Amino acid sequence: MLGTTLDYFILRGLAHSRNRATEEQLNRCSSQVSAESFEKEMSKFRKIIGRFEGHLPIDPGLRYLDMGCGTGELTIAFAKLGVRRITGVDVLPRRIERAQAYVRQLGMGRDVQFICGDLHAWVPEEKYDVLLSFDVLEHIEEPEAFLRKITGFAAPGGIAVLAFGPLFHSPYGDHMWDFFRLQIPWRGILFPEQAVLRVRRECFRPTDPAKGYREVAGGLNLMRYSEFLKYVRNTGWEFDYLAVNTCLRRLPPLRFISDIVTRVPAVRDYFVHNVYAVLRRAGR
Repeated sequence: MLGTTLDYFILRGLAHSRNRATEEQLNRCSSQVSAESFEKEMSKFRKIIGRFEGHLPIDPGLRYLDMGCGTGELTIAFAKLGVRRITGVDVLPRRIERAQAYVRQLGMGRDVQFICGDLHAWVPEEKYDVLLSFDVLEHIEEPEAFLRKITGFAAPGGIAVLAFGPLFHSPYGDHMWDFFRLQIPWRGILFPEQAVLRVRRECFRPTDPAKGYREVAGGLNLMRYSEFLKYVRNTGWEFDYLAVNTCLRRLPPLRFISDIVTRVPAVRDYFVHNVYAVLRRAGR
């Protein structure tokens, strides 16, 4: 915005020091199982499920796949809501280990299964009726290839349920809101990548070697909302349900403004914060 060095000092002045942690400390925290933390996350997921306005089925007779399940909060939340066959897949062993530990504590091993694997290469042993992807798609390196890949995971008549955001070009899409005292909208666009990443490294993640946005927060693919719409069309899916910025539903004035600007192709990429979509194979 004003030059990399000056921008760095501006951002440095807005940063706080509460969330400084090494990768070793983060790994240690992720391995600790806390019933309280899981309950907190599951409460959040119940709210998210409600944002699909009845388009996300909870049926004990269906087979569910949680793609990019992390430490299993969503997977377990669905099992607690009545789903009887659900599998969670994640690429990081430490996340799967934590999820499995909590499932053992709950005695839910018959209903819930966790697998460590890369979804891009993973070949499922069965097809699934409901594919779940929450807080994942903005991190997938090649989202179009991912959407094409998961068509092979779906059973006939199956659906893909996606909830993701914030998208990078939206006001807080850099995923660094926990690091700053004062939030500047579109920080990832207004400030040079080098300046933002330098502040992140020096103040918060001293042992993280990330040199670009594609390497932070699990990797940010910088996908725009307009690109997501194109990827869905290109990969043979169609929308059963689509909603954006659902967090504004309880704020009528802001929701009204959002409904207008997110329909304008020239600017919508900069105002679509999160996306809730239910996809079905085209023509089925």
